[in-house]
Amino acid sequence: MPVTLTYTEPPARLRDETGSFEHIGPRADRLAEAAELTEKLKSVEPPTPNNDGDIELLGTVPVVHRFVDAPGDSETVRWHFVESGPTYADTVIFLHGVPDSWWQWHHVMEALGESRHCIAVDLKGYGQSDKRTGDYRQAGVATQLIALFDELGVDQFSLVAHDRGTPPADHIVARLGERITGYGRGQQHLSHLNPVLHPQESMFTSPDVYNLLANAPAFVATAYSVLTERSVAFDDLHRTVEEFSHPGIASAVPRYFHSSSFRQE
Repeated sequence: MPVTLTYTEPPARLRDETGSFEHIGPRADRLAEAAELTEKLKSVEPPTPNNDGDIELLGTVPVVHRFVDAPGDSETVRWHFVESGPTYADTVIFLHGVPDSWWQWHHVMEALGESRHCIAVDLKGYGQSDKRTGDYRQAGVATQLIALFDELGVDQFSLVAHDRGTPPADHIVARLGERITGYGRGQQHLSHLNPVLHPQESMFTSPDVYNLLANAPAFVATAYSVLTERSVAFDDLHRTVEEFSHPGIASAVPRYFHSSSFRQE
C-alpha cells in the first residue's frame, strides 16, 4: 500500500519567521561568527594524502592509516580508515557525518586508544575513501560497509554513528543482529519530520551544491558555528577543513541525497 503522510503545521515561532534557512534559527551573531571563522580557515593548505600504514599520534596514542579494498561498486570499494588500540580488545567502529571524516572521532580514539580496538571509517565519498559513482543508497552503503568489516575479520563490534553516518548504521545494526554489542546512535531523527524543518535535503540536491561543498572553509565554518551549541577548537576545525578538501568530495557527497530522501529513510 502507498504510504500517505501528513504534517502538522510548524509552531508559530517558526512559521512567523522569514527566509528558507533562517527560519530554523541561526542568529545574526552566529552568522557573523561563521563569516569570521571562514576568513581564518581560508589559509588551510590542500591535504597531503596518506599511505597505507602511515602512523599518526593522537596525543600519545598511535593510530594507523589503512586503505583496504572490499567488495562493492566496480567490483571493489577502496576504504580509508584509521585504526588504534589492541586488536584483541573489544572493537568499536565509528561512522561520521557531514562535513566530517574519521577525524571527527579523534578525541574519542585518544581516550579509548589503550582499552578498545577502534576503527574510524571515512564513509564512501568522504575523506580519502572511494569517490567513484555507484550505489549511494543507505542500504547499499551499509552492505558495502559490512563487506569491509568482513574483509577485516571483525565479527562482533559496537557501532557509534553521527548525523549522516546514522542512516547506514541503522541498516547495519538491523541486519547484523547479535554481531552488534552496542549502538550509539547520534543526531538523526527517528520519525518523519516536516520537510520545512530539514532544508538540508533541498540544499544538497540543488544545482549550487557543488560550489557550496567545494568551498570547504566556508561550509565547515558555517556548520560548526551556526549549527553547534558550543565552540569547536580551531585546530580541530583546521583539520576538518583539510579532510573535507580531498578531491572528489564535492561531487560524491550529493549522491547520497539524490539516491534516497529523508522521507524514504
